[in-house]
Parts: sequence; C-alpha cells; structure tokens
Amino acid sequence: MDHPVIRVACFGDPCNNLRSTMVSNEIEISEVFDGPDLDGWEAVLANQNLDAIVFSVTQRTSENQDILRILMQNQIPVAIVSPDADSLFAYELEMIRLDAGGRLAAILPKHCKHSLEATTVQGQAMLSGPSLSHIYEHLTNDLLYLENALGAPKYVFAMGARLNEDVRNLTINVEFDSGCLLNWHVGSPKCHSQFQQDNLRMDFDHEAYSTTSVRQTLEQLADNKWNQESWVRYATTREAAELISISLKKGRRIEIFEGNPTEADSFKGVMSTAGCLILILALVVIAGLAILDIGQISETRDAHLTALESNGADEQERWPLWLRLWPVYPLAVFLAFQFLRLVIRTEVKNR
Repeated sequence: MDHPVIRVACFGDPCNNLRSTMVSNEIEISEVFDGPDLDGWEAVLANQNLDAIVFSVTQRTSENQDILRILMQNQIPVAIVSPDADSLFAYELEMIRLDAGGRLAAILPKHCKHSLEATTVQGQAMLSGPSLSHIYEHLTNDLLYLENALGAPKYVFAMGARLNEDVRNLTINVEFDSGCLLNWHVGSPKCHSQFQQDNLRMDFDHEAYSTTSVRQTLEQLADNKWNQESWVRYATTREAAELISISLKKGRRIEIFEGNPTEADSFKGVMSTAGCLILILALVVIAGLAILDIGQISETRDAHLTALESNGADEQERWPLWLRLWPVYPLAVFLAFQFLRLVIRTEVKNR
C-alpha cells in the first residue's frame, strides 16, 4: 500500500538506524540543521511545505530549549527522538503545547514484546558516562522499554554511590504496577541494556526504532491525530528516574505519584502560596499594631484625663476611614487575582 510522502526537517543529524527507517517509509528529509547553533533553523517557521520537525539534538542546553519553546508557540508539529530533557523542562514544554495548541510527540526505541511474570527482572546497563544525568537518561529508556510488559513504575529505591560519585556500585530497585521488581545496576552487557528473568534474556538497543512506530508517529502529527500521551509518558517516566537521587539522600523507598501538572494547577499553587503569605503578613502587622497600641495605653489615658480636668475637648485627630480600612486592601487585591484564571486559554488551536 502506497503512503503519502511526509516531508520533515531534521534538527541534528539522525542516527543511521533512524535515517534508514525514515527513508524506507517514504519520509522525505527536506532540510537538516546541524551544528552547535543549528544555524538557519528559523526558516522552518515560514516553510508551509513541512509536515513535521524531527528533533534529534539534545534538549539539555538552554539554546535548544528556547528553540523548542518557539516551535511549540508557533504550533509547528515536533517529534523528539529519544528525549533527554529533564522532567521539569518536559512538563514545561507540555504546558506550552497545551496553551498554544501545538503538537508534540516522542519517538522512542522499540518496546518489550515479551510476557513477563510478576517476579524479579535482573537488568544491567552499559552507560555512556559516569554521572547521575547519564543514569537518569539510561534508566528512563529502560523503564519505557519495560512499561509495555510490566506497567508504570510505582516505587523506586536506590542504594550505593552515597559516599562518592562512583555509579558502578549503584543498585536501583523499581517496582511496577504488575508487582514485578526490576533490579537494575551498571554492568557490561553486549548492547545498551540487558534484562533477564529466569531463562528469558532480552537485549535492548536504544537506537533500534520501530519502522511502523516512526511512520505512524510522523503521519499522525501531520494529520493532527497523534498520540498526545507519548510525551507525557516520557516526562512521568523521567521524573521517576530522577527520584533515585532523593532515595539516595533519604535512604528509603520513594513512591511515584501519577499526575501531569497543567497551567491551571500551577496557577492554583501560586495563588495558594500567595494567599498564605498575605494572611501571615496581615496577622503579623495586626499583632504588631496591637502590641504598639497596648504600649501606648498609659499615655493615651493620661492625655484623656488631662483633657477632662482642663474641661477641654480631645483635640487628637483620628485617621480618615479609608486609612483605617487598610487590612481590607491586600485581601481585596488577592481576591481580584483569582479572576486571572479566566484568561487562561483552554481551546485547542490548529496550525
């Protein structure tokens, strides 16, 4: 069956496996922007002949993050290959996508097709670097690979590497929805990762992409019928991997909570924090004025008695009413801020 040609622009030179997968699926690479600064990438903003952007460069640099923000704000469909963004930026990009009505997907390596029992899976990884950031990236890919067979991760517990930064003695236990436990550590497998359960051994290549998945992802992005959960799934899995640093500090198992923060959730959090600060400030000021007033009682009483003895009126001027109502003003401003939620856009726009 013939498929329509999909025209894409590549940010970064795609790996050989991905390039061959794209060519065999009638995916035409119209432009390639490579190099440290991706010179000339702004041309895609005015190119109406492109169906999608294939983003193959790192998302850890501020320059590349700014590019992704601009692409989302301009409602340009983007497919990010094997993402390496931290969870904070991943969630931020999803919020920008929701607000602007853009399209964003993750192109991930093949997932596990084996049926695994709810026992223990032994996993070892061949890291590309000796740092926690490499651990996060590698473990995220491994968890996404196993998710199809074991479900989403629920708990993470990390041991070792607390006295020094040597990750070779780091062991990570991850419990999944199915009840299966992954015992993951750094090793020297023949490929990127290797998993074993009883007599079943699985080799996982992080650069092995599914031909059908790549074509389907780009086709759906172009037709505005893409799977909106792929990027959120990456963000939540990356967040689970990043919890190992907390587990190492606290020395205990950390529960992984599901949930995708939205702009409305962020607004509620900011308003809750602002409300607490305003109430605390108001209480502190009222308490301070009360203490000041108590300290002036004797002086006020003496002045009043002196005025009565001299048959004179109390000439002390009172503050005007609008000044005496000062505690109301900060609370009124805070309540007015609640109406800002009405300006948050919820409709989806199409490019």
